[in-house]
Amino acid sequence: MRIARESKSVTAYYRPTRPEVLRLVPTTAGRVLDLGCGDGAFGATLKDHTGGEVWGIDSDPQAAQHANSIIDHVLVGAVHERIAELPDSHFDAIVCTDTLERLVEPGAALRQLRCKLKPHGVVVAAVPNIRFLPAMGQVLIRKDFPQEDFGTFDRTHLRYFTRRSTVRMFKTAGYTVQRIQGINAWHGALGVLLAVLTLGYFADGLYLQYACVASPSGPHQAP
Repeated sequence: MRIARESKSVTAYYRPTRPEVLRLVPTTAGRVLDLGCGDGAFGATLKDHTGGEVWGIDSDPQAAQHANSIIDHVLVGAVHERIAELPDSHFDAIVCTDTLERLVEPGAALRQLRCKLKPHGVVVAAVPNIRFLPAMGQVLIRKDFPQEDFGTFDRTHLRYFTRRSTVRMFKTAGYTVQRIQGINAWHGALGVLLAVLTLGYFADGLYLQYACVASPSGPHQAP
């Protein structure tokens, strides 16, 4: 059995607009934090989407400088270090797009972020799915775990997720997952056939990523 390698068409999730994530961000959010904001391209899209104030954190000084010319406030440095400097109960939404997998302790970062949300605020996140069938094919059939510039095997990824482990991470960090769904689907015939033949057991393998919306599950507390 041969499972196709990931293609750049599948990894189009790097496009700045990220509509599959953007539609999960409340349009009523007055203040949004873009965690790992890069050069601010997606932050600008968030501003258009919500009409509100957008903050960002990024560890790349050059990218952060550019972002600062597009969005309202940018902090430069490691995410886990700069979160503490954010005002408490300030954000209606915190967006973590292609960010949590690049953190040494993503759960700890999520715990820090809880008190930065307003009482009814949400975290919107997108994380890679290690059960993505083309990725599993690399490991199980090609006996390889490559280091690549994009996609599941992006060399900057420190953590890997499944649907179940994503929900567990948020729950352990003190959140209730309101919604979780697969995004950036692979429509390969073999994948669809495998999902059908296994009565849905591998249906989750058709998705490159999972996107979720989560809210604090209890009173705000300092980490």
